[in-house]
This record gives sequence, C-alpha cells and structure tokens, in this order.
Amino acid sequence: MPTKYDRLLQLRFPSVGPKCLAAGLLLAVVVAGTGCTQQDAIVVANGTDVSTLDPFSMFSRTELSLADHVVQTLTFLDRDMDVVPLLATEWERLDGDLTWEIRLREGVSFHNGEPFDARAVKFSLETVVQRNEDGKTLGPATVAVPSAEITQVDIIDDHTVHISTAGPKALLPFYLTQIYMVAPDHYAAATDEDRAEHIVGTGPYVVENRIRDSHVTLLRHDAYWGPQPPSERIVLRVIPEVSTQIAELETGGVHIVPGLPFDQASLLNNAPGVRVESIEGGRRVMIGISTSRGNEALKDKRVRQALNHAIDFDAINEGLLGGLAERMSHVFNPPFANTSVRPYEFDPVRAKELLADAGYANGLELNSLDTPVGQWIQDYELAQAIAAQLADVGVTLRDGVRTFEWGNYRARLLRHDLPDLFMQASGGEFELLTEAADLAPESPSNFYEWKNAEYEALWQELQHELDAERRKEIGDAMQEIIREEAPWIFLYIQRDLYGVSDDVDWQPRMDELVHLWDTGIAP
Repeated sequence: MPTKYDRLLQLRFPSVGPKCLAAGLLLAVVVAGTGCTQQDAIVVANGTDVSTLDPFSMFSRTELSLADHVVQTLTFLDRDMDVVPLLATEWERLDGDLTWEIRLREGVSFHNGEPFDARAVKFSLETVVQRNEDGKTLGPATVAVPSAEITQVDIIDDHTVHISTAGPKALLPFYLTQIYMVAPDHYAAATDEDRAEHIVGTGPYVVENRIRDSHVTLLRHDAYWGPQPPSERIVLRVIPEVSTQIAELETGGVHIVPGLPFDQASLLNNAPGVRVESIEGGRRVMIGISTSRGNEALKDKRVRQALNHAIDFDAINEGLLGGLAERMSHVFNPPFANTSVRPYEFDPVRAKELLADAGYANGLELNSLDTPVGQWIQDYELAQAIAAQLADVGVTLRDGVRTFEWGNYRARLLRHDLPDLFMQASGGEFELLTEAADLAPESPSNFYEWKNAEYEALWQELQHELDAERRKEIGDAMQEIIREEAPWIFLYIQRDLYGVSDDVDWQPRMDELVHLWDTGIAP
C-alpha cells in the first residue's frame, strides 16, 4: 500500500528553466564562485554561518536545514509534523514491545557510492549511541538517542534491521526522524576535522562549495534515488544585518529571508515582488538561569520568581515584537500545552518582596547576561530590554550584556559554560518527551542544570508510558512544576515570519526548517 511519503515522491515538479542570479554584485560573486554564469538557484539569507558539516555536531536550525538536503533519516516529519517514511519504508513493533522491525528503501546509495543498506543503519545508530555514552555531540539526536535507549541493532537481511530498546518505545519512529544516516566507510575513516568539512549522505543535494562567513552552495545530485529537485543549486548566504537581507530580497539578490523581525516585516507589506509568510511556530524564547552553577542566589526559587515578576512583557511586546506575541506560561507545544498555567504578571513590588524574603533586600548582582547576535529574532535587543527591567528592581549585571558570535555561543551552550543569565530559544519538537527533555536532570539540553525530584519522577514515568491520556496528565503536571520553580525567565513562543520573493512558490514549516528540494524559481 503506498505511503503518504511515497505519494509525495511521485509528484512531478514543474519544469523550471535556468535563471541568471547576478541581480546584485555580491550575488554575482557567489554565483561566479560556482564556475557558472547562469544558475537555476534559490538563495536564502541567514544571519549566522554554518559552524560545521558534521551531521552529529550540527545544532542550529540553519545547520539542520542545510543537513536535511544532504543527509537523510529513516523516518521524516512532514509539514503537518506527522512521521512518514523516508529511507525506511515500513516499520512495526514486534511481540514483547522491545523490538522494532524496520524495512529499508532499496536502490539507494550514498553520494560517494557506498550502498545504503542494513549495515549503514547499524553503523549510524551504533555510532550515535556510542557518542552519547562518550559525552560527544549528537546534533539533532541530542534528545532522541538517550530517550530511545537503543540497546541493540541486528541485521536481518540487506534491507531489514531489528532495533531493540531498553523499554517499550512507542515513539521510536519519531526518534528516528532525528538520527541521520551516514556513510559507514567515509565516516569511520574520517577525522573530526574531516567530518566538519565534508558531508556525505543520501539526499538530493551535495555541498559544492563553502566559503566561511560568506555562503554555502548546494548542488543537485544527479544520481539521487528520488525525484530530481527543480532547482539546480541552493545558495545559503550569510548576511548578518537584517536591513541588508531585506534590501537583497527587494532587489532579487535573495529569495527567502527566515526569522524576519516583527518590526521589519511591516516594511515588506507593500513592496513589489515580495510577500511575508507567517506561521505559528514552536520555538520557546526565554532567558536561561544557571540554577546550580555558582551563584547561590539563583538556587533559591524565590529569586528566580522575582526575576520573572520584574519583566514588563507588554512593553517588550509592543516595542520589539509588534504586539503579536503573548507571554509564555506553558512550555510544551500543542497538543501537550497546559493552558491552565498562567503566565507571570509584571509586578515589580512583588519582585522586590521576593528578593527581600530571599535575603537580597538591598539588591542582587549577577555576573552577566550573554546572548548571540542574529541567531534568534532580535536576541540582542531582547537581552538589553531584560537587563534594563531587572535593574529597575535592583538586579544588576556586573559585566552587563555580553555578545558572542553564534559558533562560539553554541560551543559554550553545549559544554554548559554559561553565566548567571543567558539568552536561549529552544526549538519546538512537537512531541512531549523531547520537549520535556530540555529540563530532564541528565539531558545535555538542560543548560540550566536545574534539578527537581518531582519532575525527575515524572520524567522517568514518561519514558515508558504508552497511554496517551496519562502522558498528557504527566505533561500538565510537569508544566505546573516548571512554572513554580522558574528555571528560566519566561518570554514567549515565537511566531515565525519570512520574507519571500514572489519568484518562488514556497511555504514555511512549523519547525523553522527551510526545505527547498521541491521548490523552483518561476521561469
């Protein structure tokens, strides 16, 4: 029986002729760098560069958007966030609930000619499991691997594997959407340095060239196992300044601007040849609090609650977010959001009372509030506003708001080398367990190093709970604990805006990933 994804694969893409992209001087230079004068290429403007090409070290949505064009997973989240086949065609849970049988797509090869088969699946899964045990980065599988608790991968035949887990895992097909399949011979022989510079997958594109702080060019892979994408090339340009991104969009230098700030989106409403695409996203924006790293004050939940009451979110919303955001209370995305949890109110008097109760009636000094610049929508401006509002209730920052290039900031996040306060925007996974992992005691994504016995007990129960109603109850209880304990300063759940050229027929996804293998440029 054809699957939903198999039907997608049968779509015939419209024929798109070549189009010259030398609309602007910089773009002409980028295109010339590919060795061609005319290109059928879609150009995306990103505020930050790609830090690595190792699929198990990629972290940001920009990096994962690139990766999804080159490397692939066994299963895939479609536009509706449903799990559909990709490199796997079918799966079923066997008797006993601890083993899944996965059947693989035949006739697929990696870009270097290695076959995609059961051996490649076994190598890829065992590699990420071992990396998890060694404390190494896992890329998008950071939550999936420890949650899946894979204990064994058995090759049944060239195109069938059995995956065994420590407990019943109804969500294993979902976890497999986050674990990239890599070419065994290439990946095993490469050094960490090689992996950071050369990516080999089964996807519809290969990396043609990469110039740091300038662009990455993806070239259509003619031997791809699926339908050929309509666009010969995808160019991911690094353009830090939003004003420059918008100017390039209006003059034809780029086709898509992700993460458009709210105040800038209005500038494009009447611009000819471009439009603003909007979608309710899942990214949770907050100020992370280091709850156990050093500053004794932040170990007291009264202090953390005071920080939340100090924030005049309405003023931030009107000043920076175009009045389009609401202060976050629940921390899990629908359908697991506990909407009965109320957001913190702006109450500077209560903030000062809580500080006084905790022993800081004369004020509190924290070391700094750190943020990247250009990674998340108006991250620096948000940090500045938060710092000013905290100062109004007597919470000062010795070193002020410190800014970092994204690659540096990302590295500090991953090794938990963080100050008292830090900007964080956790992307939505649209599944309870993976979003709850952001605060799980031993999770690598618990950058706040927050621990709570009641939350941990619920987390342990959630690992193996299969009943949907009980899982919702667990998630609701978790959100009540998080609201009370305040391991971060709650800000908002992001609405995503994109500037898009009318030359491309493209719609955004809820998870912020920019997928372009089914998108072409109008002839």
